[in-house]
Amino acid sequence: MVLLSCSLIGASRGHETRRSLLLPILNKGPEIFDVTKYGAVADDKKDNVVAFRAAWGAACKNSTTQAKVLIPEGTYRIAQTLFAGPCSSPKPITIEIMGTIKANTDPSEYASPEWFAFENIDGLVLTGKGVFDGQGPAMWPFNDCRTVKQTCSPLPSSLKFYKVNNSIVTGITSLNSMQFHLHVHGCNNVSLFDLNITAPGNSPNTDGIHVSSSDSIKIFSNVIGTGDDCISIGHSSTNLAVHNITCGPGHGISIGSLGKRPEEGSVDGVTVTNCTFVNTTNGARIKTWIGTVAAEVRNVTYEGLIMYGVQNPIVIDQSYGSRVARAPSSSVWKISDVHFRKIKGTTISSIAVSLECSTRNPCEGVEVADVDLAYAGRTLINTTFLTACSNAKAIFGGILNPPPC
Repeated sequence: MVLLSCSLIGASRGHETRRSLLLPILNKGPEIFDVTKYGAVADDKKDNVVAFRAAWGAACKNSTTQAKVLIPEGTYRIAQTLFAGPCSSPKPITIEIMGTIKANTDPSEYASPEWFAFENIDGLVLTGKGVFDGQGPAMWPFNDCRTVKQTCSPLPSSLKFYKVNNSIVTGITSLNSMQFHLHVHGCNNVSLFDLNITAPGNSPNTDGIHVSSSDSIKIFSNVIGTGDDCISIGHSSTNLAVHNITCGPGHGISIGSLGKRPEEGSVDGVTVTNCTFVNTTNGARIKTWIGTVAAEVRNVTYEGLIMYGVQNPIVIDQSYGSRVARAPSSSVWKISDVHFRKIKGTTISSIAVSLECSTRNPCEGVEVADVDLAYAGRTLINTTFLTACSNAKAIFGGILNPPPC
């Protein structure tokens, strides 16, 4: 298994992907499929799903030249929709968003947990300066399973990419998603960059970018502030490169949670570099449930991170989901070859580094090096600034504040 270097290999491959996909468009203008020519009306009232699908169908299935679906300026209301391939038009096929697209806010209108779905496409370019507005404030009350357990079910992600390969997503804004902003599942070689992802810090389950069952995903140069993980890396994911992310508010950049369901597979090869966290609850985090089927998290590097007022800058939590705080973990998941390097800034927690691993599968090869964090929390008498370790075979080196356990 080859571990990507996020700052070099991941970036260069991401740029190569961008160039190869965009070059045909730059050299020859594509055929334009304007949704307003298919009946879309930007009045923030009419449901434009039929027009959007018609424009996509014509571009994807009927065009014999480079094709671009254009959503012009204006505000378009749209219900749940699917843009599906494979496309017969030459690669790449482009969707350019210049206006604002608003979701419908009746939960009964969503047959599955996604609003905009892109499926089975090889060579997609989703771009533009437009906005996907999930209208989360009207939907979040239905996403709070603590108070509506009898009717609680997953709300739609704003953008779902399933079996989308060799593609890029760039420039757009995702506002107030109902649940995840972007969900990448079963994809290969996708670059997501120059995105603006935003929702209030108290919005439930609004992960910025969630990746699962995917390989060679590059996520870089994005500004993400939301109510859950800025980026969450789910099960069965390999060779992910994340860099130059500004995260806050949010729950940090997390691997997991993992192991809640028996079908979940290992995560192998993740690099997170040159990222900034501002007033987040977590920074660099790995979290697993106790689990029933053994799997692994391995070949992980968090490096070159800056923390500003982060509550928990460095966390391994293998008791995730436990109702007992700091309960000993017997997780069947194994965590190994993990590196936390060159991390600096401030934290409001007296425990800045927490390595809480499994009694059944102690963490191995966990490196903590050149971590220089200052305590900036409320001053209390007898406060000890420390690193907490449990069942972690950790290697410490370089500057260490707090001191090693």
